[in-house]
Amino acid sequence: MIKLKNRKLRWFFNNYIRTKINLICLLIVLIFIGISIGNTSPLIFGKMIDIIGNSNLNELLHLIILYFIVTVITKIISIIEDFIGQTVSFGITKETQKDLFKKIITLNQKSLQNYESGELISRLNGDADSVVNFFIDIITSIIQIIINTVISLYFILYISKHLSVVALFYIPASLLVNLSVRKYYKRLTEKRKKFSDSYFSFISEVFNNGISIKSFNLQNRINNRYKDFVSKEYKLLKNSILLSNIVGGLTTLISVSSSLFIIYYSAILIDKGLLSIGLMVSFNTYINKLFDSINQILSLNIQKQEIEVCIERLTEILLDYSEDEISGNKLIDSKLIDYNSISVNNVSFGYDERKAVLLNLNFKIDKQGFYSLVGKNGCGKSTIAKLLIRLYDTDKGSVTVGGNNIRECCIHHIRDNISYIQKEDFFFNDTISNNLKLANENISEIEVQQVCKNVGIDKDILSLCDGYNTLMGEGGDNFSSGQKQKLSIARSLLRKSNIYIYDEATANLDGSAEKMIIDFLLELSKNSIVIFISHKVSSIIKSDKIFVIDKGSVIAEGKHEQLIEKCQLYNEIFYSTK
Repeated sequence: MIKLKNRKLRWFFNNYIRTKINLICLLIVLIFIGISIGNTSPLIFGKMIDIIGNSNLNELLHLIILYFIVTVITKIISIIEDFIGQTVSFGITKETQKDLFKKIITLNQKSLQNYESGELISRLNGDADSVVNFFIDIITSIIQIIINTVISLYFILYISKHLSVVALFYIPASLLVNLSVRKYYKRLTEKRKKFSDSYFSFISEVFNNGISIKSFNLQNRINNRYKDFVSKEYKLLKNSILLSNIVGGLTTLISVSSSLFIIYYSAILIDKGLLSIGLMVSFNTYINKLFDSINQILSLNIQKQEIEVCIERLTEILLDYSEDEISGNKLIDSKLIDYNSISVNNVSFGYDERKAVLLNLNFKIDKQGFYSLVGKNGCGKSTIAKLLIRLYDTDKGSVTVGGNNIRECCIHHIRDNISYIQKEDFFFNDTISNNLKLANENISEIEVQQVCKNVGIDKDILSLCDGYNTLMGEGGDNFSSGQKQKLSIARSLLRKSNIYIYDEATANLDGSAEKMIIDFLLELSKNSIVIFISHKVSSIIKSDKIFVIDKGSVIAEGKHEQLIEKCQLYNEIFYSTK
């Protein structure tokens, strides 16, 4: 019988399968009743054949009615059993997928960056379903196997002890085939899963970059890459079919040999008057049931090799630390956190261990106002923003808000009070209004429209047929890049945060539109901390303080006039972007 030696398989069973134990027990009872009743059919059928030869029509009629009743009852139980089995399987699968989805979107960003999007989709949709179905198969199959084996052996021995010796050949021969090929199944499964990960990632990238592919006229090249995926899939399919056919062929050869032996030996016993034709038919049915039970055990053992691959992929994510778990248990009371100051102390950080992006970084913001980070590409400006909202944690040093280390603060409270707006916009295929209210569902339509006026997007929205109820399209494709940036800024303002971080958030705006937003943000900074990240020094001239970043460190800070006089790098950036 299949044993759950794998620790992660046991963990999955305890956390998901046991939650539906009542329905599973009901399913087992139904299977037990259905199989027990159904296993009387071969014996009844064999007796019917023998009675036909004796011309006892009354007894034959009774047996026909009994056979019909047994068949109907078995079918009704089978329908109920199938309904419960599928609903239980669906329920457990969806519970697993909900937990997996939640874990994926709450994983620490450093862990999440190790996975491709296609790999996550493959694990979410494919692996969860496979593992749950395997467990349901095991639970339902075990009772079937036990009952069928016990009943079959009883009737096999009851009908003919001479013929039952055939099982001594079939069982070890089938077991030998199974043990010989199971490691190949596991290897093949690992290859198929890796292929699925790459395939889904490729498809995701293509669909997300359709315009760029057409702009660079890459359709033929992309199509050829897709053909390569099809060829690889075809090769994997051929290997899978070949392996299955070899196993199936050997199993069939063993089964046919056993069946032919039974027929020949039965003929000898019938000739000697030790067996009737009806009993031979019954025996053959029961021996086939026994063979089927053995094949089920062997098949589950093969399937277990495949499922071990799936369970490793699932639990790698499910057992990883989410952001909540990384936050720890002893958190500072959110009511005690003052969001009027930020301090970055000797911070070093790298996205991997080989290269540091920030190195002994220090800067301090001690009051509300408009602050800017400026520097060349790759100097670490965006990384600082990601550390402030704890997308990542520092490797060394600390980040404090209001004097509190943010590692000791609730990560959700930090993000509720710090709005981070990236250059890359995100929008769902929903109305403008709903997209703007994503972070604050309780905001009124009047407030939404007022903020849109402040950032200069209100007139564009009202010019549309459906106004604020206009659908934005997938990823906001129905709007220009400049319009999407204005909408992103409007959405951040509707959050009413204490700290705002804008990372190249006006890069796609023309000069007048950018000036209008900068002026509004300067007004906003009278009651909030506004951090503006930009390559264009012309956008940040009015900052209360500017921090110049180079190679992951602050090399100068001050107002625009001061930096023009004393910082060569700031001069270079200013005059190159002026």
